[in-house]
Amino acid sequence: MSKFHCHIRDTAIDFPMSENESVLSAAYEAGVELPYRCASGYCGVCKVRLTSGNVNMDHSGGISRKDMADGYILPCCSVPLSNLEIEPVSSC
Repeated sequence: MSKFHCHIRDTAIDFPMSENESVLSAAYEAGVELPYRCASGYCGVCKVRLTSGNVNMDHSGGISRKDMADGYILPCCSVPLSNLEIEPVSSC
């Protein structure tokens, strides 16, 4: 059962998320394609900017402290704590 929603900034895309699945998994379950490679938090390919909301991110080194301080997350290893708005890196 979905508890939260994620909106992709500057699009009409919105998808449901549960509090016990990653943002990336929720996107794919909803048919929303986000880029990724390892899906484990190592490579950083899925990095997006979190423009609204909060997540719990448990990554494996695929994102720098600077990127985290600048508001970026890895959807593959981030679970939602609220409704979210994200912006793909290619749009930043």
